[in-house]
Amino acid sequence: MGEWAASIEVPDLVGMTGGEAHALCRELGLFLGYYNMDQQLPRSMVIAYQEPPPGTLAERVGVVRIWTTLDPPPAERRRSDDAG
Repeated sequence: MGEWAASIEVPDLVGMTGGEAHALCRELGLFLGYYNMDQQLPRSMVIAYQEPPPGTLAERVGVVRIWTTLDPPPAERRRSDDAG
């Protein structure tokens, strides 16, 4: 087995299903974090947003947070969190 680099370029997960994104992140050494921690990621749902954005360098075993097409966009979620 070859050695992994200390950091990895975050892939573009938007448009993938949860299952596809999970498999790709696992292969690259990244963790996938669904924004709604109260629920399990629906593996067939399509990803609409992600943080950090594609192309960002992340630490190996870093986390890429995702939102599906049924979730509120990250900016709307932040506004509602700030209001509460």
